[in-house]
Formats: sequence, C-alpha cells, structure tokens
Amino acid sequence: MFGYVLIDKPSLRVREYDYYRATYCGLCHAMGKCTGCVSRLTLSYDVTFFALVREMLEGTRVEIVKKRCPRHILKPINTVAINEPLEYSAFVGGILTSQKIVDNINDERGSRRFLAKALKLVFSKTERESMFGLPDLYDIICEKLRALNELEQSRVASIDAPADIFGELMAEALSYGLKDDKKLIAKNVGKRIGRWIYIVDAFDDYKKDRESGSYNPFVLLYGGEDFSEDNLISISKMLEAELSLALSAIELIDDEDKNREEIVKNILCLGMPQSVKRVCDRLNNKKDKN
Repeated sequence: MFGYVLIDKPSLRVREYDYYRATYCGLCHAMGKCTGCVSRLTLSYDVTFFALVREMLEGTRVEIVKKRCPRHILKPINTVAINEPLEYSAFVGGILTSQKIVDNINDERGSRRFLAKALKLVFSKTERESMFGLPDLYDIICEKLRALNELEQSRVASIDAPADIFGELMAEALSYGLKDDKKLIAKNVGKRIGRWIYIVDAFDDYKKDRESGSYNPFVLLYGGEDFSEDNLISISKMLEAELSLALSAIELIDDEDKNREEIVKNILCLGMPQSVKRVCDRLNNKKDKN
C-alpha cells in the first residue's frame, strides 16, 4: 500500500523472522477469504504491521499451521492460522485499496484514469466485501479521505494539517471495535503511524510532485527548492518524534507473545527509520546501499 513500514531483517532473530513471514502469509490467506483472491495482489508489509499491532492489542494467541498457496503449491509453509485480527486487517486493507483506486480516478487524466477505472472493476469484489464486512468503518474512512482530499485541493501550505487527518484515519482503523485502555492505546499508535506515513510519503514524492505540479505540502513550504542538509535533518527528526511517540504507546501493551512484540519494535526502531534514511539519500542524490 505505502511501502515504508518494513522490518530490519538482519536485526531479527531467525524465529522472529519466521514468525513475521508466517503472519504475512496468514494475512494473505485472510485476504483471500474475506475480500477475494484478487485482493491478495495488494498484500503489503504495511498491513502486516497493522495486523501484528492489532493482535497485540487483542492479546491474540496465534496458531502456526502448514499451508499451501498459489505461490507455494508444492511445499506447505508455516502460516499463522486465520484469526479475528487478520480478518479485520484484511478488511481494512481492502477499504484502503478500493479508496486509493477511487482517488486515482478523481486525480488522474487520460490513460492513467482509464487504468484506474479498469482497476476499480478488477477490485470491485474487494470493495464490496470490505464495505459489507466493516460498514461503519468504511463510512468513517471514506469521510476522512474526503476531508483529506478537500484539504489537499485547497493546497494548504502545512504538513501538519493533512498529516493529522490521515493520522485520525489510521487511529480510527486501528482502534475500531476495541474498548477502554486498549482503544486509547490503539488511537495513539494509529495517529502517530498515520502521521508518519503521510509525512514520509510527501517527503519521498517531493521531486516528482514538484515537477508534475501535484499537491505536496513540502513543495509549498520550501518553494520547490532542493532540500538543504539542515532541511533533511529537520524533517528526519520530525519523523523520528512520531515513531518515538508510537513506541511509547506500544510499550503500554502487555503482550505475552514476545516474538510479536520484538518484531513490532524492530519495525518502529529500525525498519521505518531505515525507510526515512533511504528517502533522504535519494533526495540528497546518494546511492541507496540497502
């Protein structure tokens, strides 16, 4: 979906990486069950992270089973058996995918718009099943995305305003159906992760949006000039602060599954900062060594 919420594989223990891969595969199976086989094409590490955090919040005890799939036909592999958080995450991923396609139809022109319309037909079952699976959350996410689109159309020269809306969207998505302290923790984590994703995505798209004239708050804030070293450091620290706040909220969860907890911390403390570094290197015209 976004492509920035990644693990730092060298820092994971073998059992932790195997657990992560099993969760990734379990989510894929859940997507096939809940939102249709085509939706499995949109399987992402971002939603895998979402599923891991949701499992932490619900205190899910996972079961590892051997399963085959279209990619592993001959040899069954370790897979987390489908559970409620995986099904929930599959629906959320389906909602976000379908709404991204709608957004592309509204924003694109010519052949790209035609392609977006074709994709809407291809993923029609994904949208339908997601809408029926979580109708209230579907409406909430659509409302947040409409508000975000209106703000972007006004071309506001602020990174916080649009990032806040996307943070609210992710807060609602992660906390939906939870209660009391777990809901508060989920809202905090979701808000920070959502803000981080919006900011790093705008950061990464800076040069592309500057050339195309597409809305990007950083282009408006910095006048389209190349980032200085101080600019890169300042934005990196802004993103680091969001992750620090998300980690503080995660640490309030008492998760008995230490493998899962270590994976989530690996992503927050190492994987996502590495994504920021790669963006900085690209913007600074340095070769990505990772």
